[in-house]
Amino acid sequence: MKKDRIKAYYVHERIRTIAMAGLIVLFVLKGGPAGTAQTNTAPVFPYQNEDLDASWSAGAVRITLNGSGAGVSGSGAWVSGSTVTINRAGDYILSGTLSNGQIIVAAGKNDLVRLVLNGVNLSFSTGTPLYLREARKTVLILPENTVNEVSDAAVYRFSPGEDEPDAAIFAHNDLSITGKGTLVVKGNYRNGIASKDTLVINGGSITVTAVNDAFRGRDALAVRDGVLIAEAGGDGFKANNDKDADKGYVVLEGGTYTIRAGTDGVQAQTSLTISGGVFDVTSGGGAGTPQDRGQAPQGQVPQGRGALGRGTLGRGTLGRGALDRGVWNPQSLTTADQESRKAFKAGTKLLVSRGIFSVNAEDDAFHSNGDLMLSGGSFSIRTGDDGFHADALLRIDSGDITITVCYEGLEGAQIEINGGNLRLSATDDGINAAGGSNTGVRGRPQDRFASGGTYYVRIRGGTLDVLAYGDGIDANGYVYLEGGDVKISGPSMEAEGAVEFDIRFIITGGRLITAGSSLSPAQESTQPSLLFSYSSPVAEGNLISLMDDAGHTLLSYTVRTNCTASAFTAPELQLGKTYTLLVNGQRRGDLRLSGVVTALGEGGGAYRGSGRWGRL
Repeated sequence: MKKDRIKAYYVHERIRTIAMAGLIVLFVLKGGPAGTAQTNTAPVFPYQNEDLDASWSAGAVRITLNGSGAGVSGSGAWVSGSTVTINRAGDYILSGTLSNGQIIVAAGKNDLVRLVLNGVNLSFSTGTPLYLREARKTVLILPENTVNEVSDAAVYRFSPGEDEPDAAIFAHNDLSITGKGTLVVKGNYRNGIASKDTLVINGGSITVTAVNDAFRGRDALAVRDGVLIAEAGGDGFKANNDKDADKGYVVLEGGTYTIRAGTDGVQAQTSLTISGGVFDVTSGGGAGTPQDRGQAPQGQVPQGRGALGRGTLGRGTLGRGALDRGVWNPQSLTTADQESRKAFKAGTKLLVSRGIFSVNAEDDAFHSNGDLMLSGGSFSIRTGDDGFHADALLRIDSGDITITVCYEGLEGAQIEINGGNLRLSATDDGINAAGGSNTGVRGRPQDRFASGGTYYVRIRGGTLDVLAYGDGIDANGYVYLEGGDVKISGPSMEAEGAVEFDIRFIITGGRLITAGSSLSPAQESTQPSLLFSYSSPVAEGNLISLMDDAGHTLLSYTVRTNCTASAFTAPELQLGKTYTLLVNGQRRGDLRLSGVVTALGEGGGAYRGSGRWGRL
């Protein structure tokens, strides 16, 4: 990731003037062919002043740790052996080392407790060293230029029937972290930093290494700022309340993230909202190389779908042993956790409006069990499955997206592309609108998806450059081209092509040029199109151009794979006109547009691009 891109991002964030607190982002989305309206909302986190305030009172109680015990200057805390207990609201400044003991917050249920970690080193041999047992909220303040370390036991000693606390820093109630200092946490037993309610991070340089999850807020997890590093055998960041539909959400508004997760990088039980941040995320074993996953070398087409078997793409080369960083403990994870190795995952909806993302994911890069909506951001993605996947609506309004390795680039029941710049290379379909089971190995369906009119791809704007070894665009229903600039390199095969669909392909606008065969657009299209098959293949790297009779180039494309057919449409095309097709400047045909759909073969022959699937 280039430094100037990161610098530009932070400049943009500093001048952002939209107040986020108390707002609700409302998306009113046009649905399928019938135009069904859908309304989607996501929580915007209501930060309180106490979450953001990194100062403390002059009368703060001082707790000086001295190895095996501590001294207290002031009231509100008491010491028993190697245990320090804080039992009332207030500000407490902690410094020094506690080598085998606990700091326990046991205040009133309405109390606000603020702990200033002024250079502490905490460890405990039988449990959690920082146990925030009772308070309305505990705030950890990290003063600038301080380094603080917290490390728990590898084996906990529980009372009969108990299994908590289970993190190096554990809070039964709300927990906030703010300031400009450094915090290093080692979760040797299970989790790193965990709250049973809400976890808020507003700053600091925080590194968490954990056997299971690094950062966990059960009801909600919100990040406003900070330099955050997560090395997790489980999830990097997680909100996991599955009992309340209004909870279990994650909001990321800023910060810099480095995430190395054995399972999901960021996982929300309900909604995941990202409105800022710089992200470097690796989930599972990463995407591997195209050859690891059965992808043909650049410009070549795999020999049949078996080479891309949905259940056999490189599992042996990405075994769990490759993840061993000294913290991986598969017994600590549920079966569902072990099967999910996505970079960003939401249970109900995933909304991204800005940010810089570098993703290397074993499973999907961005995944939603409901809707996924993208309205900005810069993305560099490598994934072993889908780049962006939504079980329902996948909508892209803006963003710069590069997917260098994926199984499928975009997948959803409905896909709407209204803007943005997208360049992708896929071992199967580039864009796939389908419905059905998505519970196969690593998210790949083991059955064939269903077909019907509720599934569609609708392109209204943006630029797309797709290289696919399956279909470039595949809809188990409709394809609508209404705008945008689309270039597709896909195979000219019997069952694969640049544009594939089950019901209709309707063109009313936009620009399309393909290196690969296309099924015929529908006669009700209002913008004409040309289908052309070559008598000899056009090789990868050649320039295909379509010119009008005045010598103006209407469409051009440097193809990314070998092809034997092409499709063309543009607003300038007119019935009755003749257009010249060139390959590297050499004339390959003069094409007279005789109808809404004109299909021709080189040398006056029949169009042979669609094989047995062709229908004109």
